[in-house]
Amino acid sequence: MRKLRLVVSGLTVLVAFLLVTVMACDDGEGGVTPTPTDGEVEGQLRQMVLQLEDLPSGVILAEERFVTNEESAAGSADREERLAKLEEWGRILGYDVTYQANPEVMEQVGLILVNSTASLYDSEEGARASFADAVQTARTTDWAALFGGAWGVEEEAMASPPLVDEMLWFRITARAEVGEGTGEREFANDIAIFRQGPARASLQVAWVMDRGSSDFMQQLARAQAQRLMDALP
Repeated sequence: MRKLRLVVSGLTVLVAFLLVTVMACDDGEGGVTPTPTDGEVEGQLRQMVLQLEDLPSGVILAEERFVTNEESAAGSADREERLAKLEEWGRILGYDVTYQANPEVMEQVGLILVNSTASLYDSEEGARASFADAVQTARTTDWAALFGGAWGVEEEAMASPPLVDEMLWFRITARAEVGEGTGEREFANDIAIFRQGPARASLQVAWVMDRGSSDFMQQLARAQAQRLMDALP
């Protein structure tokens, strides 16, 4: 068990870094403490992300936050330009939730971390523009550079089931030495971007490939899409 915990700890650190780095693909923010808010929009956003019941027993809620336009733009190279773009799209508010698996869950299904986000816009046109921007960012990112100490980094386009109005799903795989005496492991980071009506969502799932399967990842992608469709039929 101690060896397994070392593996989980090492992968968690590596993947946590990756999740923070690729926030440009979704509506997350870059290091600014978000301002808590309440209301109808917040309640709707909470319904659009993956819930604990969508995940295996043993997964915990690690972090949740609402993200205003100012907070979303804070991590950009040009904060003012990014903020103007978000306001042009009519972005109202975003919500970001991260779940973490315990060692037993990783052993059973390979799951390490899950990050699920949703953002609302005042029109479908704005959500389409946001989706297109996220897709462009995902397709032009140098994933190998982001993985740093990993090697054998590869990108693979995944078949996106026609669940929502628009969807892009791809997988980044790599090998890494993640703990003393544990040897190298092959892991994956699945990234899916969704649009349904005036909302956009993203899903990032980090998992160990010799423990998990594409079927399970597709199950999570479908669950995220279903959350969107239930909130915005």
